[in-house]
Amino acid sequence: IKEVYVNMKKILVVIGICIVLAAMPMTTALPLFNLRPINIIQNARPALTNGTFNGEYAMKNESGYIPLGVINGTYESWNWTASFVGTWTAYEGNASGALQGWVWGHLFYGTYNTTGSQESEWFIGLYRLNTTENTFKAGAILFGEDDNFIRYAIGSL
Repeated sequence: IKEVYVNMKKILVVIGICIVLAAMPMTTALPLFNLRPINIIQNARPALTNGTFNGEYAMKNESGYIPLGVINGTYESWNWTASFVGTWTAYEGNASGALQGWVWGHLFYGTYNTTGSQESEWFIGLYRLNTTENTFKAGAILFGEDDNFIRYAIGSL
């Protein structure tokens, strides 16, 4: 029975990733007669400049978001791609670590670890920018050694 549970869990993770990728919103409408790949890529997300980010990460339940800790770091952007490095710290002070990753359009992915651990786990998610207010909202699936879970982040650039 445990093997069935593990296999079902893997199948659900793969289905979840497929849903996340399929649900990525189109941000521009392009006429079919002028379809150039470079235009699609450049218009996939608003241009960013290099800078910093900070915010809060949380989990969600039936009654809303439960804040778990803070994230902060720096990012470097090139047209439609970017990279980032940062740290995370739990509010309870019982855990902290580092994260790093890459951005492509509205998709981000990368690795995270816990301070003192040599092991890194990975994550994948989607984010939305509000360039008027310099804020972001993100949701990601984090793949841990024992469990997979969803976390949300809200912050500013």
